[in-house]
Amino acid sequence: MPMFDFQCEVCGMPGRDWRQDRPPRFCSRACYSRGKAGTSLKPRKYVITSGMSEAIKQVYQRVTGNGEVRDLAKKLGLPRWKVSRHATAQGWIARRVKEKEWSEKEIAMLTHLAYLSPERIQARLKKAGFWRSISGIVQKRKRQRLSSNLEGQSASKLADCLGIDMHAISKAIQAGKLRAIRRGTNRTAAQGGDTFYIKDKHIREYIINYVDEIDLRKVDKYWLIDVLSKKNDE
Repeated sequence: MPMFDFQCEVCGMPGRDWRQDRPPRFCSRACYSRGKAGTSLKPRKYVITSGMSEAIKQVYQRVTGNGEVRDLAKKLGLPRWKVSRHATAQGWIARRVKEKEWSEKEIAMLTHLAYLSPERIQARLKKAGFWRSISGIVQKRKRQRLSSNLEGQSASKLADCLGIDMHAISKAIQAGKLRAIRRGTNRTAAQGGDTFYIKDKHIREYIINYVDEIDLRKVDKYWLIDVLSKKNDE
């Protein structure tokens, strides 16, 4: 039996199937029932034609990893998830380029910049002449356990340790009482904007200089001892 490429008469999805004499008209039993009953599905927002399907197949047969799928989705006017979902349904798996081993200089930079967002770290590495994918940076930071070894914490975590509201931390930062660094995340204004990272030494400075503004009864005493005692280890 020959293999036929076809497009479903009900939902418009492309497909491929074995038939004895002519291509099929429907892609599924549900579409078959609707087609025979003279009804149709709600028009799909994103329809992948046979030409689009062939373009997706060609990209997935090549080595990917530098944004080929993303660029193709933009060219076809489709969201990336639609392209990926179609490829998965067809059984196509994108081949990935295995990233080379990290150099000592890259690891040193990652250790120093671990508090930043992966996107910011990627930009800093690129400026220094290195290229690393976002997923590669996240995985390496996790394997090196850099996030747990940072000498500092987020503004929300600091608020919890001091037993105060997050807005109080934000006011202290805006007033210049507490030094903080933007992490360079992609959070929108509706999500609260970019997050802060505060180093332990700046936390100590804030506690010592503005101790009269801190209610020590609400502070996590074990955390306080740990932060203040680190000064002697530097």
